[in-house]
Amino acid sequence: MTEEKRVRRGPFREGEDILLISPKGEEHLITLTPGKAFGTHKGNLPHDDLIGKEDGGRAWTAMGSEYRVFRPTYMQFIMNQKRHAQIIYPKDTGTILMWADIFPGAVVIEAGIGWGALTIKLLEAVGPTGKVVSYEVREDFAESGAGTVRRYLGECENHEVKVRDIYLGIDEREVDRIVLDLPEPWQAVPHVREALAPGGIVLSYLPSTIQVKQLCDRYLEEGGFAEPDTFEVILRPWHVKGNSVRPVQWMFSHSAFLVVTRKITT
Repeated sequence: MTEEKRVRRGPFREGEDILLISPKGEEHLITLTPGKAFGTHKGNLPHDDLIGKEDGGRAWTAMGSEYRVFRPTYMQFIMNQKRHAQIIYPKDTGTILMWADIFPGAVVIEAGIGWGALTIKLLEAVGPTGKVVSYEVREDFAESGAGTVRRYLGECENHEVKVRDIYLGIDEREVDRIVLDLPEPWQAVPHVREALAPGGIVLSYLPSTIQVKQLCDRYLEEGGFAEPDTFEVILRPWHVKGNSVRPVQWMFSHSAFLVVTRKITT
């Protein structure tokens, strides 16, 4: 993995993604390009004015509208992407890493890659000594997901993308962890059992209870897996301003259920 693309400190550089936050709190993700400008209804904000500026500083459009400028966090980068595929939301990503116990040096299989949001965090978690193999049945998703990863992390030698249907098999063996974001993960269960190392963990991301039921039934029928744990993650943001301290009126509650189990041996 290279750190050439992902800049975390110092003044903003040419070619870097940064986040502009408007006076109304609207977020805009842009790539700093000399000679270009960010257009607003209150005048342009030249990228040249932003290159070299410190993280967290201020910038003004030609008509004096003030924007706050940050280096985007992972969550801001993902949520401000223009995307055509569903993503695994940041509220679930951290829990997936913990419950799947993704560790430095691990070999991890994921299917499918989607927009590449989870792939970024899997690669960061396994580090340069680990490996992530992404199975994706749709070629356009495979390309866009890999592109998101490159844009955020740069070229990753330890990331392999396979345009393959994981329902038909998994090439790898002695895999440490498998993460499935698929409509019918029960079709992959026999292949998961063959691919996982003893004690290896498989985690599935499933929107509906019907899917959860079918998957858990398949684990029981197939054998070779411990009893699965099933749960969901609910994030409840609060509004805190002056004497107004209350839950926000809007919250993104249900995204998916997480089903986690381990390969067992006799």
